Amino acid sequence: MSNAHVRLLKAREALSRAENSVGMRGRLDVEEKRSAGVFAPVLLGPQERGQLIRLLIDVCPSEGWVGLYGVRHIGWEWAQRQGMDLERVLVLNPDEDTNMGQLCALLLEGCDVVCLDLPQLSRTEQRTLAARARSLGRTLVTLRPWPGLSRDASGAGSMRLVV
Repeated sequence: MSNAHVRLLKAREALSRAENSVGMRGRLDVEEKRSAGVFAPVLLGPQERGQLIRLLIDVCPSEGWVGLYGVRHIGWEWAQRQGMDLERVLVLNPDEDTNMGQLCALLLEGCDVVCLDLPQLSRTEQRTLAARARSLGRTLVTLRPWPGLSRDASGAGSMRLVV
């Protein structure tokens, strides 16, 4: 085994320990979901806020973080009563001068579930974010269809991988 390969293995092991110590999901969790056939990185969320909150709570792991970007009229009191831990929710509101794709990518880095309502995202940005969510083991919930990428959230728990 080469010296570089040994260093790489040690770095991966250190990263895995650091992720576990702060409560982040490791790569093993992603592989378990994929092998069980229940991993859908991009879900089309319901427009009704009560159903959306239930979906976000259901797909978020315990001690996980939820990121919301461009989503309005949440009903925070009701969300908290339903079981959403508001101390683990990050909210961003769109601004004309920001690069929304980069901010979405940052949310995916820090949150287990990211909910977006951004009509300004291009197809390229949508594909990039979907790939990033898949590789990180995160779930994206969109309130607008992403053709070819988003799946109906009503069947998210019963999806099966077909090869």
